[in-house]
Amino acid sequence: MDYMFITPDKMDGKRISYDYVVQQYEIQRLLKGHPLIVLRDICEEITSGIRVRKEYYTDKDGYKIIAPGDIRNEVIYINELKIVQPEVVREKDIINNGDILVTASGKSGQIIYVNGILEGCVITSDIIKITLKDKREGIRLYKFLKSSIGQMLLNSIKIGILNKIFVEDIEKLSIPEDFDTYGDDNWYDISPYSSAEKLYKSAELIFSRLLDYKGEEEYLKCFYVMKHLDSHRLDPEYYSNFYTELYRLIHKNTGNVKWQRIAEVAEIKRANKPDISENQKVKYFLLADIDPNLSIIKETHEDFYGNLSNRMRYIVRDGELVTAKGGSATGTKGHVSALITEEFDGMVTTDALYNLVPKNISPYYLLFLFKQPVILNQINMFTKGTLYKLIQRKDFEQIKIPRLESSLEEQIADKMLNYLTKLRNQN
Repeated sequence: MDYMFITPDKMDGKRISYDYVVQQYEIQRLLKGHPLIVLRDICEEITSGIRVRKEYYTDKDGYKIIAPGDIRNEVIYINELKIVQPEVVREKDIINNGDILVTASGKSGQIIYVNGILEGCVITSDIIKITLKDKREGIRLYKFLKSSIGQMLLNSIKIGILNKIFVEDIEKLSIPEDFDTYGDDNWYDISPYSSAEKLYKSAELIFSRLLDYKGEEEYLKCFYVMKHLDSHRLDPEYYSNFYTELYRLIHKNTGNVKWQRIAEVAEIKRANKPDISENQKVKYFLLADIDPNLSIIKETHEDFYGNLSNRMRYIVRDGELVTAKGGSATGTKGHVSALITEEFDGMVTTDALYNLVPKNISPYYLLFLFKQPVILNQINMFTKGTLYKLIQRKDFEQIKIPRLESSLEEQIADKMLNYLTKLRNQN
């Protein structure tokens, strides 16, 4: 929608933000008619951990400490955690089996369920610990917070460019009283997005029967590099990728899966400046206008072409794809991709994206692949840079695409088509 009227009682004087107000409005609409409870009412404790200083770390006995950077693809590798001195640890900083962790800055909103292996570790101040009164509900709350509606609730309380989440906002979060029925069929009535999510999950199920790669790898710390040497890549992490399950997987064809380079299945358009008059009004969208979870374009804009950034170089067409070229989320679960549908045909977008024209492959199947760990981890492997990650064209062209039997690709594509249709009907 282009605009909406919000009454004063729906405004928060501390957050004068269009995105915040619209998110709150959408959440209220989705949860209308469902009894709600405040999260703190079912919790024994909601708190954050230690504000770490350099001198707190030790190589002697102490507590292993978890920071947001230790969470990779929602997995914590406990053997890689640093240790802090016992005297700086308070009881509230220690996590126990059944607790739920929420990252509170950077890539905030990641959810971790504390199992027996993590019990006894401590957390930094950038992680929030949720301890329920009834520990038996831990798994269900964990699943709820990871669901599309749970993530939408968490997104609504993120603040600033760091997407900070504060303990007091988590405490005041209103969730459905029947959150513990998540997983039952009647749960899916809570959100109009859930039927779309079920379609996507069914597509993943088909795919996983043939290629069950979850992307949760433990990378080698010590290894010899005998080949693959690149004078432009001096970072050990890059070379560790050649000793992974992923690398072995994408270099071996089987009876069910054949691998093709992305350059063989799609034309990657050149980011040449289009022949558009500076006085011409154009519709456009940016990388930030694409929802990373749903893979849809959520917002567009209109202005004179001469007023736009010099990076607005692609004219996109129906049936094409766009996918992120750079940014901190490139090659992660937050990686941005979207299919260009008829309503966005002819719009202009930025060269911060790659613009793909599928050939001999369904665009819906290709979009599905750009949401899978087997592709995202390849992108992450080739990215360069620390603060701003970037995958260069020559590396992007080498990404390996799994080709299945045509009937299976069609099944996945059909589910993705219905998935996107349902999402468009909600907006």
